[in-house]
Amino acid sequence: MISAVSISRGGIAAATQRFAQAAEGIATIGTSLPAAAQVDLSTTAMQLLAAKTDVSLNTVMLRSSLDMEKRVLDILA
Repeated sequence: MISAVSISRGGIAAATQRFAQAAEGIATIGTSLPAAAQVDLSTTAMQLLAAKTDVSLNTVMLRSSLDMEKRVLDILA
């Protein structure tokens, strides 16, 4: 069960990093005015949504793993 917790934490960290990179890309587009061919907001928006979903899923998995551990400890006690 400990590996499930560490996997969830790693997934949250990775998704947070991807979200930050996508947000940085949007911030760069807003300040540097790149050529029209370089602007792809739809892909960046999809990356933001995917990262948000990944954080949500990993949070649910983490909560579920911790709840399961608590139940096991309650049974053993």
